[in-house]
Amino acid sequence: MKHALNILLLILTLISCKNQSEFKTEIAQIEKTELIEMTQTDSISELWNILVFEKGGCLGGEQYISETEFKREEKPLVFSETEWKKFSENDKGKLTEFLITKLSDTTKTKIHTCPFFGATNGEMAVYSLQHIHKKNWFDFSEFKAYKDKEYKSATEQPQMWLQNILKNETDRKKLAELFKNEMKE
Repeated sequence: MKHALNILLLILTLISCKNQSEFKTEIAQIEKTELIEMTQTDSISELWNILVFEKGGCLGGEQYISETEFKREEKPLVFSETEWKKFSENDKGKLTEFLITKLSDTTKTKIHTCPFFGATNGEMAVYSLQHIHKKNWFDFSEFKAYKDKEYKSATEQPQMWLQNILKNETDRKKLAELFKNEMKE
């Protein structure tokens, strides 16, 4: 009987050690995943700041998605292909969440929307979301009225319409929700 009890205790000890080892492995995996996510988020933010506040450039109409872009390689907005690829290869959900946090930011970037004005940080976030989700802001049914609207002046054109949408909290939240919903489709 004593021998059987010792064997039982040995088995319980081994199981306990094995479970602790598996538990430590699971904790290490969770910590690694969290570290990767934190690093990715930091790198998204850092790269974004480099792209829009340090590098700059001119959009020249490349901010909008067209059907022909689906048939050929997509242009990387104003950024170099390497920079845009590095940025856009991050997790689509994390990019979407990050960019949505920028929508209300009216800080001027170093990016010009030819032939009009410098883009705001929020505006660049929308243009980036368009490329990531392959859908323009005015293609959502809630904003379709802007799609074929005629330009009337430098202040009555798509860039200003978008900036006005982003300044309006209700419209901005709606646009954010629409891009979030693109993740579900």
